[in-house]
Amino acid sequence: MENQNFNTQEYIQQMSLLLNLSINEKYKDGVITNFEKIKDIAEIVNNFPLPESIEIAPIFEP
Repeated sequence: MENQNFNTQEYIQQMSLLLNLSINEKYKDGVITNFEKIKDIAEIVNNFPLPESIEIAPIFEP
């Protein structure tokens, strides 16, 4: 997955418009910071190599 051009601030602005969800200005920096953290974690998960031989579990049992 290539996210080199991903702009978190622009994404949050567009999604808030799409969802008709206003974000108070005093919380906007915190929202951006948290989305940056989520993006970093998602990149680690998405870049984790999975072998072709594994199978999808039909039922998740923790």
